[in-house]
Amino acid sequence: MKTCGDVTIVGAGPVGLLLAGELALQGVRTTVLERHTTQSGTIKAHMISGRTYEMLAMRGLAPAVDAASEEEAARLAWPVRRSTGHFAGLFKLDGLPLVMLSQQALERILEDRARDLGVYIRRGVEVTGLDLDSEYVIGCDGGRSTVRGLAGFDFPGTGPTLTGYQAIADVDGDLPNGWHRTPTGVHAFGPLKGRIMLIEYDGPPATREVTREPLEAALRRVSGLDVRITAVHTATTWTDNTRQATTYRRGNVLLAGDAAHVHSPFGGQGLNLGLQDAFNLGWKLATDDSALIDTYTTERHPVGERVLRNTMAQVALTRPDPRSRELHALVGDLLDLPEVKTRISAMVQGTDVRYETGCDHPLAGTFLPGLDLADGKGTTTVLDGAEATVRPDGHISWIGPR
Repeated sequence: MKTCGDVTIVGAGPVGLLLAGELALQGVRTTVLERHTTQSGTIKAHMISGRTYEMLAMRGLAPAVDAASEEEAARLAWPVRRSTGHFAGLFKLDGLPLVMLSQQALERILEDRARDLGVYIRRGVEVTGLDLDSEYVIGCDGGRSTVRGLAGFDFPGTGPTLTGYQAIADVDGDLPNGWHRTPTGVHAFGPLKGRIMLIEYDGPPATREVTREPLEAALRRVSGLDVRITAVHTATTWTDNTRQATTYRRGNVLLAGDAAHVHSPFGGQGLNLGLQDAFNLGWKLATDDSALIDTYTTERHPVGERVLRNTMAQVALTRPDPRSRELHALVGDLLDLPEVKTRISAMVQGTDVRYETGCDHPLAGTFLPGLDLADGKGTTTVLDGAEATVRPDGHISWIGPR
């Protein structure tokens, strides 16, 4: 099989590291460039969807993920290691359980795998220009992607309307666990000990840096409680800026993860969306087949677009005005209906993703869990008495008579 030449990935977050491993698995010489010299300790994503877990499992990474999740649960006193997530703070979803694991722990697992596969990772490197004469460049460098800007990708969407906070802090006072909506915003405490999530619908954050005083003031405003923050261990801000590149490819430059799409973190979908981008792109890019590489945008752009839409809807549902509060209550009632719960759960967890493969069998294009694809190669298997061809990313490409 023909393979592409050298590939440079910009960004050593989970998406970039997973993609680097996927390319190396296919025999592609890959370099990862990262502007930071060390891993960031700022609180970030901390859940892996059930579908993403199944995809990591097909590469043989489930034992490492399980061990890291168990270690964190013991060390950080997670009350649970599994949940099914939420929609706009409505914890009524079902389906595959989420796995609790910090982004930092996942990055370490993926970096170890990439290095074992021969990926060269260079930290402390700032990208200031692109030379595309001889190789592919993949932007996995986040929502403020340098690669996206240098390559001239269009990135339309909607601007920010809120300030969200996420922190691990010591709190003096009675702050109830779970999600709570108030006349001034939303606050949540837990499940990780000391974790605080706040939303104020008063415009975008003034800064990404959060110190004790403004965090405490926001907590008191939103909760209405007489509480004090005595120490902040890690904190950051976020917003609902919602944008998506019109295409994920311009010549030899491609985008994945937050470089391709940004949205609010409602439902914990961002990390998983990006990781699934990487699974889709890696094996295609390795072939150097331009038409096949183009299907990366064809398949993944609609999936990203749907996440943007549902996160915008979740933001609207959680606003504190009286009309939004009634809408939130109505959606909560609808989620008690089994068919609605199933539909929304599958949408948030990405378990209903089906790619168009040219085969009209109802299972064609869907993901087939439980396969051992650790070598990064596709396979054939028997499914309901028929022969199924499965792509390297675990999706069924064809089903026909044996």
